[in-house]
Amino acid sequence: MEKKVIFHTIILLAATCTTFFWVTNELLSKYSLQLTGILLLTLLICHRFIKGPTFKLIESLISTVGVLLVTSTTGGITSPLFFLTFFLLFELSLLLEPSIPLILSFAFIFYYFITAEVGISGFQWLALLAFPYMTPLAVIFGSIYQKVTNQKKEIRNLSHQVEELKEELVEEELRIA
Repeated sequence: MEKKVIFHTIILLAATCTTFFWVTNELLSKYSLQLTGILLLTLLICHRFIKGPTFKLIESLISTVGVLLVTSTTGGITSPLFFLTFFLLFELSLLLEPSIPLILSFAFIFYYFITAEVGISGFQWLALLAFPYMTPLAVIFGSIYQKVTNQKKEIRNLSHQVEELKEELVEEELRIA
C-alpha cells in the first residue's frame, strides 16, 4: 500500500473514532447537527481557498464526519438517511483512493454496531451486512474512475506533445525553404 493511502485511511479512521466519541458523549451529542452545519460552512470556506488533493482530503474528512453525525443523530442504523453511508463509500473511492472503502466499510460496521441503542434486529443486520457487498462495487468504480482520469491526463500530455512536434516541424520546414 502507498503511504498516501495509509495516511488517508488513518485520518478517516481517526475521524470515525472522534465522531464515535462525540456521539456517545451525552453533552456533545446534543450539538451534533450544529457541528454538521459548522463542518459544511468550513467546507465552503475551504473550497474557496484550498485546491487540489488537499481539498479532496478535507472534503472526504468533512463528508465522513457529517454523514456519521447526521445518521447517528437521526437514528443510527434505523435512520432514514442511513443510505448516505453507502454513498460515502463511493465518494471516498472516487475522491481519494479506490482501496480506502475496504477498511472504512468495516469501521462503519463496527461504528454502527457499537452505537446501536438497543439490540440489532434482522433488518438492521441486513443493513450492516450490505457494507461488504457495497465495498467491492465502490472499489471497482473508484478504480475505473481513476483509470479514466489518468487516461485523460495522458491524452492531454500527448496532445501537447503533438502540438510541440507540429511547431518544430513547421520551424524546420521554414529553415529548409
